Amino acid sequence: MGEQMVTKESVLIAIVAAAGESGLDRAQLQKSAFLVGEEYDGELPSDFYQFQPYMYGPFAQRVYADIERLSDGPMIQIFPGDDGRPIYRLAVGAAPETPGLTENLKSVVRRIVEWVTSMTFDELVRAIYYLYPDQRENSVFQGYTDEKAQEESFQRGFSEISAGGGRPALELADELSAGR
Repeated sequence: MGEQMVTKESVLIAIVAAAGESGLDRAQLQKSAFLVGEEYDGELPSDFYQFQPYMYGPFAQRVYADIERLSDGPMIQIFPGDDGRPIYRLAVGAAPETPGLTENLKSVVRRIVEWVTSMTFDELVRAIYYLYPDQRENSVFQGYTDEKAQEESFQRGFSEISAGGGRPALELADELSAGR
């Protein structure tokens, strides 16, 4: 019996499943997929999403197309959020089918999703811009300043980043989780 390959769809399902009942909005889904691609040291599929700097940071249109296609099946459901925008959740009673995902990748996904969902939209965009400055190239986000990102970093216990010593998002996620 051969080893199953990781697919970008199985990574998306793992991302949505990691969010639990609260689900993910569009920005959280995009940023989670981006961070998995940036922070996971293992092998991802060769067709994994290629993110481009866009209005609010890293963006890959294909993420939306794939999640919409997955919502046509029994695994992912789309619900309107409080603001009417889509929220993506694992369907009630569905067990996430994530063939090929190692326990390490699943752990990375869980930590990233926990970190992403712990922030407001503004905080998330600023954090991404701070960690990946190249992603603010085409930004229309007016709420971003290095000073604001540093202030929030201190508030969240990211003092090393605020002092100028950048660290990967997964290390920040570990700190954030430990602080609760």
